[in-house]
Amino acid sequence: MQHALLIMTWIPVIGSNREFTGRPRGFLALLVALLPLLPGPASAAETTADKTDEPWLVPYTGTTRTDIDPTTLDGKVLCGYQGWFNTPCDTEGFGFGHWGQGLEGTNGRFVVDMWPDESEYDPKDLCEVPGLKMPDASPARLYSAYLKGPVLLHCKWMRQYGIDGVFVSRFVGETTNPSRFRHINTVLANIREGCHREGRVWAMMLDLSMGRQATTSIVMDDWKFLCDKVKVPQDARYLHHQGKPVVLLWGLGFKDRPWTPEQAEQLIKFFKDDPRYGGVYLIGGVDPAWRTLRGESRTDPAWPKVYRMFDAISPWDAGRFRDNAGMDRVRTNSWEADLAELKVLGIGYMPTAFPGFSWDNLRQKPPGTTTIPRQKGEFYWRQFAIFKELGIRSVFVGMFDEVNEGTAIYKVANQTPVGRNFVTLEGLPTDWYLRLTGAATRMIRNEAPFSAGIPDQIPLPVE
Repeated sequence: MQHALLIMTWIPVIGSNREFTGRPRGFLALLVALLPLLPGPASAAETTADKTDEPWLVPYTGTTRTDIDPTTLDGKVLCGYQGWFNTPCDTEGFGFGHWGQGLEGTNGRFVVDMWPDESEYDPKDLCEVPGLKMPDASPARLYSAYLKGPVLLHCKWMRQYGIDGVFVSRFVGETTNPSRFRHINTVLANIREGCHREGRVWAMMLDLSMGRQATTSIVMDDWKFLCDKVKVPQDARYLHHQGKPVVLLWGLGFKDRPWTPEQAEQLIKFFKDDPRYGGVYLIGGVDPAWRTLRGESRTDPAWPKVYRMFDAISPWDAGRFRDNAGMDRVRTNSWEADLAELKVLGIGYMPTAFPGFSWDNLRQKPPGTTTIPRQKGEFYWRQFAIFKELGIRSVFVGMFDEVNEGTAIYKVANQTPVGRNFVTLEGLPTDWYLRLTGAATRMIRNEAPFSAGIPDQIPLPVE
């Protein structure tokens, strides 16, 4: 069983390698081979549903702010939030899960390419990495999202920098493992509380990176749990659109995900039409070539019908281009062409903006091998400028806390542990991408004038 728990700890890392066309299919194949070791799908819900000490099983009743309107997706810039980090200090037994492998000793390796700025975290929420020092000789420490403090701090940053809220990334495959089920539900409860405290909005992003033993029943059972036990749609800060709770269903139609068109259609009909659990505003997180069935999209002729069953399309653009020329090609071939068709069909559109990329440590590559340069924020800003020119009103940011693939926009350190390779912000303030995201949000919803490049004046955080 310890082996099964370890595998489940790493499923999100493997399943989230969405950026490059050349995904590590060898990792995924290993995962698929080991999936039979995992417990059955009913065990997690049966283990936790009858408990009364889990905060996600009771409604949030604390302090609530209402700064951001939860009744519409229009004019929103929302970040994906992984929340998958553990440390040995959080009692869950996953070690430095998603930070690295074997870091409890002195010969471990990291799978993150950026180091979070830990200066504002409560010291009690941080855990020392054995044998690792910062440049000032202080111990290197990391946070766990299982603990409430770091997540509440992240939500505070969202309010301070004018970021609307998050899609909570929930890897549905983890619901079959009781320990990981507890982790993802705890993170959900932490995010829910943070959004209430800081007046942000949140919605579920159900990630279908589950291996070849994936079944539609696992996905549907988890949504039933979220509705019946957690009462997600009834939460006052949960995002709605057109009077419906918003759900982002990520992963259908990708070549390296096993779902068939028939399974996809079954899931979409469930979320949209089920008399008890349906009625959601369903967004499809799909490959950018969903319309042409090229790229990483599956080519079965049944997929075009499936894609057009969603209420909105959210192409996963992160890593699909690395410079302005590539961005311009995506604008012409994907964004503009997508909008032309979806407008006729009455389907919404929420493209992805990403600040840059790197997964040298995750892929064990030499420094700089996999990097998509951030250009000190100009690469990121230019995506928002194009979206504004195209009249796009909803944007997904990938991601808030994804230091694994170097796409994080939260506070990242320029001073990193001695003797290890990490991407920095090139001396820019550690909050630079939070500031840019807030400023871009204001531009998207017409609260600030259009700017093709980073404006001379970027708002400072509020208290």
